[in-house]
Amino acid sequence: MTKRTVRRWFRAAVLLFVAMIAAGIGLSAADRSEHRVVYGTFKDLIPLMIAIPAAWLGFCVQRRSAYLQQLRSLWSKLIDAVQSATSYTYLEKPSQQDRADALLKMSIAIDEIRGVFCNIGETGREDGLYPFEPLKDIYCEIAELAPAEPFDSGHAIRTRKRIFALWKEVRRELLREFDREEPTFSHSHWADASKSDVYDGNAIPKRPS
Repeated sequence: MTKRTVRRWFRAAVLLFVAMIAAGIGLSAADRSEHRVVYGTFKDLIPLMIAIPAAWLGFCVQRRSAYLQQLRSLWSKLIDAVQSATSYTYLEKPSQQDRADALLKMSIAIDEIRGVFCNIGETGREDGLYPFEPLKDIYCEIAELAPAEPFDSGHAIRTRKRIFALWKEVRRELLREFDREEPTFSHSHWADASKSDVYDGNAIPKRPS
């Protein structure tokens, strides 16, 4: 269950509880009968009215947890596939098997996406659009970088830059699906100058973040 869906259901539950409170206040003010049957019935039903949305929210939290586990597994496979594709561009004398291995991992990653996300605009009659198109383009980039003698290193460098650019776009959007927070204890000399001691003391250059 995506973050957007969970938020929508939680908003609906909050609105339902607010409506129940308003209804209770309204019935209490309006029911002037001796035994207040209507208001009494409403009070008797309150535990049931609270239990049903609470159970549904619990189900949503479980679905969200399972979804995040799927995302983490998918993320690991995507990293492996993209790193394999990138590594292929660094080989001086790649073989057909090297390219086949990189393409296989990218193909698996592309189809793994389909198991977690539906296509954009997908319905019973329409297939819709693949949600992370740059992954398919990375596959095509590797497919077009065929082994040769001598190997075209210039083509490999251009392919590598394109892979980095395409993966950066996918990564930015996909990470938005996760529930992430800043770490309590981080180490970044760009954010905290006092963290620079290890660099200064060992003459380590500070590279751009």
